[in-house]
Amino acid sequence: MTDKKEILAHAKKIPSLPSVVLKLRKYLNDPEVNFDELSKVIEYDPGLTANVLQLANSAYFGWSRTIKSVKDAITRLGTNRIFQMVLCMSVAPMVRKPIKGYDLDSTDLWEHSIAVAICAEILADELRLRGVEEGFTAGLLHDIGKIVLGTFVEIDDDPIKEIMALDHLAFNEAEMMVLGIDHAEVAGVMLGAWNLPGEVVSAARWHHQPNRCDPDHRMLVDLIHVADIMCLQAGYGLGIDGVNYRSDESAAVRLGLSQAQVELILEKTGTGVEEMKTLFQPRTEERKPVGSSSHR
Repeated sequence: MTDKKEILAHAKKIPSLPSVVLKLRKYLNDPEVNFDELSKVIEYDPGLTANVLQLANSAYFGWSRTIKSVKDAITRLGTNRIFQMVLCMSVAPMVRKPIKGYDLDSTDLWEHSIAVAICAEILADELRLRGVEEGFTAGLLHDIGKIVLGTFVEIDDDPIKEIMALDHLAFNEAEMMVLGIDHAEVAGVMLGAWNLPGEVVSAARWHHQPNRCDPDHRMLVDLIHVADIMCLQAGYGLGIDGVNYRSDESAAVRLGLSQAQVELILEKTGTGVEEMKTLFQPRTEERKPVGSSSHR
């Protein structure tokens, strides 16, 4: 039987996000941020600079004039969009790999993560929610625990399936029964070790059980729970766990989401996912994670 301590030890060994991502976060929280200083943080990494300029000049953003500097890109796209681009570039190499335990190919987890990030952002906008500025980040990282737990799920695949069938449990509940931990808890441990904000950690930790989170973080957790369920039901990145999770209807009620809004939000999400997939098209040869030399 797998030991929970072994899983947690493995989770804590996963390299953090590149330091440039954490530095950018600090600048984003400064209302008087200096674009010259912000540019220097990105320009310190030549590979990251090239990627930012390439993406800023892509058809996705549709600028008629070529963007030639990082400062230009920040001015045109805004600090928040630049941060999202850098975050996506940093996370992509981690999640764009096959995860056999969950029967996910090299694009499934990436597609699901992007879909939930975009859906969370659209939900927040459509519902005019306040205090959920971390929606994109939390959505992108909510399932990061699967990159660790996948190996252990693969080993105990049959007992998990058996318990699900016999006891009518959700996949994460069966994970907990067999492994003593589920992928949401593993994600919470990883993001906590990476010193990400408490609400982002909570969103990952409780995205399947929003009623158990810290009340101060509930709106963001509700947002990620609803976005996750919507994207699973829409078929984004389904693996062996598929839609075998419990939907907490109270989360949608607290957000004020009506069934009539769901179809529109999913339509906008679909458009965003297709654009982002084109924008972050994997290279033939997967390149080294940006900023990897700056890991803590």
